[in-house]
Amino acid sequence: MKNYSTKWIIQRITAFVLIPLTFWFIYNCLLLASFDYYETKAFFFSKINSSLYFILTISMLYHSKLGCETIVEDYVTSQKLKYITKSLISLLTYLLMIIVSISIFSMVMV
Repeated sequence: MKNYSTKWIIQRITAFVLIPLTFWFIYNCLLLASFDYYETKAFFFSKINSSLYFILTISMLYHSKLGCETIVEDYVTSQKLKYITKSLISLLTYLLMIIVSISIFSMVMV
């Protein structure tokens, strides 16, 4: 992504989305500590909770991808190393997004 202003705007949007979802996640993690197995299973099988967790995870991964790419662009001087590092960051991010998507959707669709 060469348009740095677009990248900056997307990073701010993902940060804005992450703020309430992080509070939701922390609150529910505290609740999950007192749940038994069946309550925990019911929590994650809920479509609303799974959807919110999916949005949280995907936006967190994309937000971190943009941040890591910005660090590489700012501090790595070798063009070859910059390309390899950004490619690995993208590959890892999209691979994790696919794994998260498959995991959550396979759980909800059962």
